[in-house]
Amino acid sequence: MKPTLVCLHGFTGTSQTFRFLHDIKTHNVIAIDLIGHGKTSVFVHPYRYTSEQQVKDLEEIREFFNLDKIDLLGYSMGGRLALAYAFEYPTRVNSLILESSSPGLADADSRWNRRQSDNRLACLLLDKGIEKFVDYWETIPLFDTQKTLPQTVRETIRQERLSQQEVGLAMSLHYFGTGTQPSLWGKLEKEYPFHPYFLVGQKDFKFVSLAKQMNQLMTESTMIEFEDSGHCIHVEKPAEFLATVTQLLE
Repeated sequence: MKPTLVCLHGFTGTSQTFRFLHDIKTHNVIAIDLIGHGKTSVFVHPYRYTSEQQVKDLEEIREFFNLDKIDLLGYSMGGRLALAYAFEYPTRVNSLILESSSPGLADADSRWNRRQSDNRLACLLLDKGIEKFVDYWETIPLFDTQKTLPQTVRETIRQERLSQQEVGLAMSLHYFGTGTQPSLWGKLEKEYPFHPYFLVGQKDFKFVSLAKQMNQLMTESTMIEFEDSGHCIHVEKPAEFLATVTQLLE
């Protein structure tokens, strides 16, 4: 039986984010709509959105498919969840591939400021609706490098974002935002049985810095930079991203 790669998308993404990885021959691929996104239930109790519960949900999926171990790939928000799962269930992870991800925020002031920022975004979603939110989301500096992508690619990304429900995204910001999720920095220095890979775009300066810090703290980890790419490597450099992930899984 082939090993299984579980893919976790970023904020405003869906399981379709990593659809191109289904061509990988070495692994079965499971892509999940995270809570509040895609086709998952939205009107559920807030505890369903917490990091702790989403880690448990992921473990239940592993058990449901009777998988001894899984390979994990997480992008941005999904990377934070992948890292939290790997720390909670280290013996269940073969390899951990994090694209443009972080272990959260270490200090209390940064976490408070981020929660206020995410709360304002949630209000924008609920007050103005998904289209106005996406109009704003497309303009944040994190996605500046996407402005040079072909119009068809940009439109595909926009339609994926527009397919979301306002309540689901707002709840995700409230209960699974970077300022709400427990910081994982303190767990980086321990030894783990899996190999972490940190994938970052060279133009994504903030996350390059974060990846370097994580790579220094974790043993047996590897950092890989992609030239001429920003935050969303799998969109901006799809061929290189696919080739790299394929190589890492072999």
